[in-house]
Amino acid sequence: MADLSGACDLAAPGLAIIHKGDNMPTGQTRLIDLLDDMSGGKDVFFRMVRRVEDVMTEKVKTLRLNDTLETSLKFMKGNKVRHIPVVDNPTGEAGKQCLVGVVSQRDVFRQISPYVGKIGQIESDLKALKQPITQIITRNPKCVCTDTTIADAITIMIDNHIDILPVLSGQHLTGVVSTTDILRLFVRLNAVCLLCRNTEKKQPAERVVDLLGGNSQKAKVDVLSVFQTVRDIMTEQPVCMESNGTLAKAMDIMRKGKFRHVPVVEKQKKLVGVISDRDILLNLPFRCGQSRRLADVFRDRLFDVALNEPAVRQEVRKLMKSDAACVLPNCEFHTAVAMLYDRKISCLPVVDEEKNLLGIVTVTDVMRGLLAAYRLFNKTGS
Repeated sequence: MADLSGACDLAAPGLAIIHKGDNMPTGQTRLIDLLDDMSGGKDVFFRMVRRVEDVMTEKVKTLRLNDTLETSLKFMKGNKVRHIPVVDNPTGEAGKQCLVGVVSQRDVFRQISPYVGKIGQIESDLKALKQPITQIITRNPKCVCTDTTIADAITIMIDNHIDILPVLSGQHLTGVVSTTDILRLFVRLNAVCLLCRNTEKKQPAERVVDLLGGNSQKAKVDVLSVFQTVRDIMTEQPVCMESNGTLAKAMDIMRKGKFRHVPVVEKQKKLVGVISDRDILLNLPFRCGQSRRLADVFRDRLFDVALNEPAVRQEVRKLMKSDAACVLPNCEFHTAVAMLYDRKISCLPVVDEEKNLLGIVTVTDVMRGLLAAYRLFNKTGS
């Protein structure tokens, strides 16, 4: 991972802002130079798309501290997002939004009853929806600036298991960069790389590990050739569980492996579904009014439930997504990335023709791949 030490300034108490690295190129690249490089078959994408400001979502919709869980749920559903910045305006300056924190769909799911909107709903379930989000927001989240390198932003997201980074100018929110933005970036990278390829016969693709380790015979590479199929980047032999396993087991697997999804199989590892942390959180017992506690163990803060609760003894077959999308190992990698992006999903199990589980591709795998591509560009100077 990139060394981020010494790259932080304190723009506000508790908000660590990551700035650009020392190797960030300065000056403008002329359009004619880019066209010359493209006609010569060079990759121009990484020269132009280097900083957070190049990929971030600028027009960000936000919530305020007095908004409720019900408002958050409606907001997420209506805007098709899973994370929302929470802002305040203490100075009264028009258009200036001071970041307070971030509220996630996982946090909201954990605080409401699994019976909300169902036949078993009772008055206290509805009361829970009126809780203010002040009880659940993540305060002092990891943040970046517009001039933070994309590689640094990806590193922060991977290392901290987070899906969104607010982008600040001083204390004021100017945008966000999310895993969705990273997926979109990879989709665009594919399109640009295809344009940049010349008509000359290409050499066989080389492995990322060889290219980054200096074992390649190429001085410059077509970055897209590194990522040919899902097999090139998938996690092989992923941890999985059988369909008659319990939620308690699924939670234990996620904690120990720091996973967000677990493939569900039957005999001979035939894929029958996927269970996610969100599926689990929607079915855990109501936790209204309980204060959040800090925890070093992945997901402990969300999966804070007694193991003798009836809910955690439910079999995953009843709660898993049995129609989860999956791909074959020879599926083109950019096709898999497009599926993740278009369907707004976070993982794709990889199966053979008989639907036996072979591996899994997640958004984190894509981010690792893109991070490797940026490192490769810096190494080869393409």
